[in-house]
Amino acid sequence: MPITAFLDALGEKSVGGYGYLKLYYAPYRDDAEALLVVDTKMNNWYDHGTDESGNLYDLAELTARGNHRKDINGYIVKMMNENEIAKEMLTKRAIEPQVIHLDIAKIPLTDFMKALGQEHPVAADGDLRIYNTPYDSSVKGTMVVNIRTNLWRDTKTGANGGIYDLAYELTGCANKSELNRYIAGEMNAFQKKQTPKLEEKPPKPKRKMRL
Repeated sequence: MPITAFLDALGEKSVGGYGYLKLYYAPYRDDAEALLVVDTKMNNWYDHGTDESGNLYDLAELTARGNHRKDINGYIVKMMNENEIAKEMLTKRAIEPQVIHLDIAKIPLTDFMKALGQEHPVAADGDLRIYNTPYDSSVKGTMVVNIRTNLWRDTKTGANGGIYDLAYELTGCANKSELNRYIAGEMNAFQKKQTPKLEEKPPKPKRKMRL
């Protein structure tokens, strides 16, 4: 399987290159410049930021999170299948681009947790808010949100990050556009529930004509 196809499934597009060498932003790191080079001839990659290199499996290991780390082959297949399904949907019907007015990265994680059905944390300690893990119903009180940094950490699995990382754990999707749509959808649905409905006023009685 071409590494470029897997990167496409992750939502990463080549930003340059020469010949059979393609340049990408590393999907597992937030860099200011593109440092990942893919050799499409040999089907391997090299990271100029860390001097790491490898094949498709090695790249998948770096991008997999949560339970996907336990089954890298299954993770690769899942990402590729989901990407093919999305492409098929786009070719079958025209989809209007969705305009997202939210600044996703700045959404407080506590608000996102409310949208996920956890109105209040189970505990609090200074800047820390403790929640039940939203992506694993069997785990209670292991997710810690720092309201000052707006970051979270799962004390059981070690998973951590910002709102995009949490959305990834919930959906298994690494495509940023899809994550934007997912987060915006959850927040919009929550805000609609919070908006009080205007009470309908009873119609005014009609005046009777006097003779």
